[in-house]
Amino acid sequence: MSIFEKINRALVTRFIKDFEDTFNNQVRAKHGQLAGWMSISAMLVLFIVKMGLGIRAGSISIVANAFHLLSHMANSVILVVSFKMAARPATAKTPYGHGRMEHVAPLIMSIFLFVSGIQIAEQSVHRVLEPHEVHYWNALPWILLATIIIKQWLAQFIKYLGKRVDSHAILANAFHQTIEAVMSITVIIGLVAGHYFHKPEVDGYIGIFVSLWLLYMGFTHGREAIVPLLGKAPSHELIQKIRKTAKSIDGVEDVHEIIVHDYGTMYTISLHLEIPEKFGPIEIHDITERCEAKLRVTFRGETTAHSDPLLESTPEIQAIEDRFKVVLEEFPEVIGYHDFRVVAESKKSKIIVADIDAAEKVPESEFDSLAKRLNVKCFEKIPSIAYCSFYITPKYAY
Repeated sequence: MSIFEKINRALVTRFIKDFEDTFNNQVRAKHGQLAGWMSISAMLVLFIVKMGLGIRAGSISIVANAFHLLSHMANSVILVVSFKMAARPATAKTPYGHGRMEHVAPLIMSIFLFVSGIQIAEQSVHRVLEPHEVHYWNALPWILLATIIIKQWLAQFIKYLGKRVDSHAILANAFHQTIEAVMSITVIIGLVAGHYFHKPEVDGYIGIFVSLWLLYMGFTHGREAIVPLLGKAPSHELIQKIRKTAKSIDGVEDVHEIIVHDYGTMYTISLHLEIPEKFGPIEIHDITERCEAKLRVTFRGETTAHSDPLLESTPEIQAIEDRFKVVLEEFPEVIGYHDFRVVAESKKSKIIVADIDAAEKVPESEFDSLAKRLNVKCFEKIPSIAYCSFYITPKYAY
């Protein structure tokens, strides 16, 4: 463990009780609030310092840099408020809790960044068109350099908090702290170059650069905040963990059609369990109940499991399924299937039923076409087929 990790851990244990229980809603909220208050305190001090330096030096780039800090402070205030609201318990009107308030913080922050970027760009263009000498003194770049060191320490501490609870809002705050260091270095280079080469307009150009970066960051974080609110796809790691947890229950052969809704502080999960029919309806129900209970404990949310009894495969059915697999080889857009069933209409006429997994690149508008083409090909390749019923698994099911 590095010295920074030891310091970070010591600070977290000092301010957060039961800090190891990161799945706990209250502990998660305290991580966000600690990150926010640490950032607010540092940003307030650094804003005052940089604004004072900018006014004394008459430098638009330093003033722009100070406003960049102000946007950080506004974001940190939003971070504290959103995590406090996210920790509130569920109510009758909000039965899933308030966890998604965490995603509102970066969205509001992006608005601040847009407004700051536009205002600073206007002042910077004016400075380029009508440049004047910046009041420069030797200690100025060194003071600015000291603020970078403070910001870098703060960035790695907030990043440590964000990684512990896997929070985009906290990590976005940490990323901004890191970017601010790049902004400050750019300002220092501009001040030194403008002074020694007698190019006062450089200060305005640096201000324009900072303002454009603010606009870009506003767009980026606004976009990243909207996706979770619309419904972000679960990570591959989460899906695999859900599948592994479900299959750890005796009797569950496989899992499909996993659907996950992320509400910030809890998940709601639905899935289909493949259980051999030999267990009988009562035991299949018991297996399903045990699986739901384990998933609720593991993922701290609500789980609904649907049982799909696995029929015993006869040689005749296996032969039909083998032919069906050969048909699927002609469809590269199909990546798998499940719930394959053969329903006998008569001795010489069969009905094939299956759920089809399409590749991510296949748009939903082509699902019906894909099912029809599969149907036609099965008639050509598999004898004694009355008709086929194919259901293409939607993109939100895994």
